Amino acid sequence: MKKNYGKPIGIALIVIVIGPIIWWQFNKKSIVKNEISKAVSKGTDSTYYIHYDSSKIDALAGNASFYNIVLQSDSLQQELYTDDTSGYPKTIFNVRIEKLAIVGADIPSFLQKNKIEANSIELIRPVITIINTGKDEPVKFTAADSLALYEKITGKFKSIQAKEIKIIDGTIAFAKGKKSPHTNMQGVNVTLQNLKIDSTRNYDNIISYFIKDIVVQVKSITTKNEKSKQNFVFETVEYNAPKRFVSVQKFLQKDERSDKTMMALANTRVIGLSTNAFILNKKLKADSIVTAGGDITVYKTAKKTGGSETIEIDNNFFDEAIVKNIRIGNTTLTVLNKANANEKPLVLKNVLFNAADIDSVYNGTDMMELLAKSKWNFKADGISFLSKDKIYNIQIGPFELDKIEQSIKINSANVTPTMSEAAFVKSLKFQKDLFNVQLKKIYFTGVDLKSLLDKKMLIADALVLEPVIKVFNDKTVTPDTANKVGKFPFQSMMTMPTQFYIKNVKVKSGYISYRERGAISKDIGDVFFSNVNGGINNITNMASYLKQQALMEVNVTTTFLNMAAVKSNWKIPLNANDGAFTIVGNVGGFNGTKLNPIIEPLGMGFIKSGTIKRFNFNLKGNDLKAVGDAVMLYNDLKIKLLKSRDEEMKNKKLTSFVANIIIKDQNPSNGKTRTGKIDFNRVETKSFFNLVWKSIFDGAKNSTR
Repeated sequence: MKKNYGKPIGIALIVIVIGPIIWWQFNKKSIVKNEISKAVSKGTDSTYYIHYDSSKIDALAGNASFYNIVLQSDSLQQELYTDDTSGYPKTIFNVRIEKLAIVGADIPSFLQKNKIEANSIELIRPVITIINTGKDEPVKFTAADSLALYEKITGKFKSIQAKEIKIIDGTIAFAKGKKSPHTNMQGVNVTLQNLKIDSTRNYDNIISYFIKDIVVQVKSITTKNEKSKQNFVFETVEYNAPKRFVSVQKFLQKDERSDKTMMALANTRVIGLSTNAFILNKKLKADSIVTAGGDITVYKTAKKTGGSETIEIDNNFFDEAIVKNIRIGNTTLTVLNKANANEKPLVLKNVLFNAADIDSVYNGTDMMELLAKSKWNFKADGISFLSKDKIYNIQIGPFELDKIEQSIKINSANVTPTMSEAAFVKSLKFQKDLFNVQLKKIYFTGVDLKSLLDKKMLIADALVLEPVIKVFNDKTVTPDTANKVGKFPFQSMMTMPTQFYIKNVKVKSGYISYRERGAISKDIGDVFFSNVNGGINNITNMASYLKQQALMEVNVTTTFLNMAAVKSNWKIPLNANDGAFTIVGNVGGFNGTKLNPIIEPLGMGFIKSGTIKRFNFNLKGNDLKAVGDAVMLYNDLKIKLLKSRDEEMKNKKLTSFVANIIIKDQNPSNGKTRTGKIDFNRVETKSFFNLVWKSIFDGAKNSTR
């Protein structure tokens, strides 16, 4: 009887084909688990072990999921807490992963060829702690280290390939030894396309994925610099290697020692990032840094070389930063004095800053020198502060500094009294001027901003401004008996701590007034000059410029009391030791009675009639006196002198009669023009302007006799 072998052969084939599948289904988890454990153990020289709670494996589809994975080293952890890590790696990894999902994996390659090949790998909610147990030394990799590094990363797999790797909602912490983590990263999401690494590739090939292909999004990063005691917070961060940018939605820097927020910036982007320098060399090299702005606080400090103050850049993240352009939006800038914590800070609001062609920035770089070498524009609302004596409120700005145009624009600079004239007078022991100054549309050109920022020297080709200057003095107050010799304005200018040189100053549409309460009349008279226009050449207190040109020259045209045109030329040799000066001027015609609002309260007289046709004068003076001459041309001049009695103004009839006999009623008279000589000795307790106007008045008076 012929035997039927078909059935047993069929059964054998089924067993051969189906048997391994059935066996695999019953044993796959333990096999995979054993293979993973062996790979990790081999790759880390039996230092690390891996454990997971459960898994799901679909061998036919090549899908696998592992739950609650733990990768750690009890031995390294133990050595860390016994302070003996000399024989172990400098870095310890503790890893916990809620879920590892692999899709489209080649399971046979994994088992037989020590290869990992998959369509995608996802790590869901991993928590990774990286502990540095060694000294703070820079880590350098060579070609000889490549294979060892690869084996540590891959567990001695021959290769790892994945079309996509994702980390979802991860947490990463970095710690030094047994200390609490100094850096924490929350909500880490990573996407990496077309990963392929194998034992033939060196370190640069592996890191190249971080340079070219990786996209990392982090909800928050907190880090602490132990050395500088600075805490940093980054919120909503994205590092995009393919598109070469880093963005930070919110950045905070806090000084732990002072508990001050040093920086708070919104919507900051690093554009055109050199990812190679960023990852490999710890350098920030990029085309631009752009931020919407916020708050920035910096410290001013004395230069290490001595002398003036500067601001140093605290750069703890990068060995070097090379950024071509910076743009900062609306920001409040606060400058603190590092040497004096009690000093009131300088606060600039609504700061806008743009810079281009910036040099490298190292830790401790002098910001002033950096700006001096760059092309930049800086705008701010300005500043406001009280004078040391609390009498004046000083306001400067809004203003703009432009390195490209070499210019400074200031909308206004105001020195405003904090009290009324009556309150000011009440506070005085001796006579003193009260100033109210408004300088408008201030525009410097040809400015050496490097000298200004680095050396605090103001050097400029030109300055244009519109001044409004008001001065008040109450002569009923006890006179100040302090000697004022050597304190002319141009003499005081030479001793100012700030050095300056301005080639030309142009004054436009100015206004100057002097308001005085008479000592006898106790009434107030106002002298004012409107439509002041002119220029000042060579205004300086710098020795190097004085050697080239020591003469300061002032030319002014104005209108006196809205009725008479005035022209004057002032020449002041700034290198003179005796306060030398010369003034030449002329005043146009006007009705003499228009002077009565001044003469009555201040001169105790008034003009009954008279027409002033012209008044010319020249004056040469110094610290002690002034000499010169004056010519006043006039017709029909009659005056009256007054006296005070019971606070009512009464005529000094006899004195007025004598005065009118002495004063000629016209000049020229009888075909001859009289010239009044000026020879006036300075009252050494009085000011420069007192000497000038008293000398001019002396010449005018003498030309009437």
